Amino acid sequence: MTTAVLPVGRDDVIRAVFTAGAMPPVLAPRHLALAARLRVDWMPVESGAPCIDAERPLVGEGPAVALAKAALDTDDEALAIRTLAEVGRLIPDIVAAIALAPGSYAVPADMRAWFATGACGVDDAGFFDLRTEHLVLLRAAQWRMVDSDCIDDVLAYGDEAWPMPYIDGKRPYGDCSYYQLDMAALLGEPYALDERGYAIPAQDKDDRLEQLHVETLGALQVLLAHGRMKD
Repeated sequence: MTTAVLPVGRDDVIRAVFTAGAMPPVLAPRHLALAARLRVDWMPVESGAPCIDAERPLVGEGPAVALAKAALDTDDEALAIRTLAEVGRLIPDIVAAIALAPGSYAVPADMRAWFATGACGVDDAGFFDLRTEHLVLLRAAQWRMVDSDCIDDVLAYGDEAWPMPYIDGKRPYGDCSYYQLDMAALLGEPYALDERGYAIPAQDKDDRLEQLHVETLGALQVLLAHGRMKD
C-alpha cells in the first residue's frame, strides 16, 4: 500500500487546492483566523468593486506566508499556504457565515492611511459606520473566483501573487449592468417605472446608491476583521 505524497512547494500546494475536481475546502477556524487578517482592495473594472488584495492578501509587513504562519500559530509552511489558498475559494462562504451588528468599527491600524485616500466612509480616526444596507449588499455580492483554468496565470506573477476573488464590477449585485437597479431592489426601494416598464431616472437616488456601493469597500474590511460565526 502506497501513501499519497502531499505537495509541499508553494505553487504545488496552491495548484492542489484549485485543481479541477478538487474537493471544496470545508470552512474551519483556521480559515476564519486568516480571513480576519485579509486586506481589502478596490478592483477598478467597469464601475469598480471590492476585492481581496492579490499581491498583499494579509495585513502586516512581510511575506504573506510568514504572516499566515503567525496568524495560525504554526511552523507548518504547507499548512499556512494551503489555508491561505483555501480562503481564496471560501470568501463568499465566509461573508455569508459571519455576522456583525451595525455600528462603528475600526479598520486594521495598518490600513488606515490607505483608507484615508478614498471616499469609502472611513473617518479620519479610522472608523467605519457599518449599516444594515452594507450587510445586505455584501451578502448579495456576485463574486468572481479563480479556478483551475486560470490558476497558472495567477502563479505566473510570482510568489507575491495569490488566487483571491473579486466582486464583479459590472454586475456587482445581480443581472443589471446599471447596478443601482439591483441595489434598489435588494434594499426594498425599487425605482419607479414608466409606462414601458423602464426605470425612471432619479439622480439623487443614483448618487446615494453609488456612494453606498463605494462604501462596501470599508464595509467588507470591517466585516472580515470583526465578524464572528453566526450562532
